[in-house]
Amino acid sequence: MAKPILVPHDGTEMSDRALDKAIEFARVLKSEIIIVHIVDSRFVPPSATLGLISEKTTLENAKTQLIRILKTGAEIMLKDRIQKAREGGVSARFLLGVGSPAEEIVSIANAEKAEMIIIGSRQLKATKMITLGSIARRVSETASCPVMIIR
Repeated sequence: MAKPILVPHDGTEMSDRALDKAIEFARVLKSEIIIVHIVDSRFVPPSATLGLISEKTTLENAKTQLIRILKTGAEIMLKDRIQKAREGGVSARFLLGVGSPAEEIVSIANAEKAEMIIIGSRQLKATKMITLGSIARRVSETASCPVMIIR
């Protein structure tokens, strides 16, 4: 079997388009697909965190609980996508990460020795891309394997 194809997925239509393209490539290359979801721990909303704090927990424990809840939701979402890949005749599995999305995606791609990354783009307007950057752009600039950005 060829090296795996990594597909970051955040639950959006663009991620679904990237998954469709990855399924096409994986069929031809006889590759496995690894669907990745990253829980961005840098932007845990304070109000959500504060709602989890009780007398016996600390702020850090509340953040850990919130990340666990977000990861559980991601697992449910990704199971449907894995089933879609398998119905397309492709071996698939998922990985969940926590941290900065672009950095985690590249790190996982390196650890899994990915053949390529196929990622959806939100098509940010030029002014927003200059200010904020995009995950797809950062992944394409830092990954050591080819990156296909789906629009």
